[in-house]
Amino acid sequence: MSPKTFLRLTILGLFVVAVSDIAPGARGTAWLLLAAFALAYGLACWAFPFRKCPACKGIGRHHGGFGGIKLCRRCDGDGLKLRAGRKALNAVRRHRNRTK
Repeated sequence: MSPKTFLRLTILGLFVVAVSDIAPGARGTAWLLLAAFALAYGLACWAFPFRKCPACKGIGRHHGGFGGIKLCRRCDGDGLKLRAGRKALNAVRRHRNRTK
């Protein structure tokens, strides 16, 4: 099992414990750990806003149909994509600036 899969299953398990009656005594701890994970992810999105493009794996180009090299259409040849959390942070910032 990869570390990413393990982390996702851990977060899912914490969420299940937090919202169900499986372990009522552990609800507070589960919510606290979920908040800690959310804060850590938010800080990671703030510090490192980009991830590798899944289509070209961060290279920025790929082989075309007839063997030619083309720029990646998803990332426009940068090899980088914005993280989902960073998109959410940007949307919150835009909304806050519009409503001032």
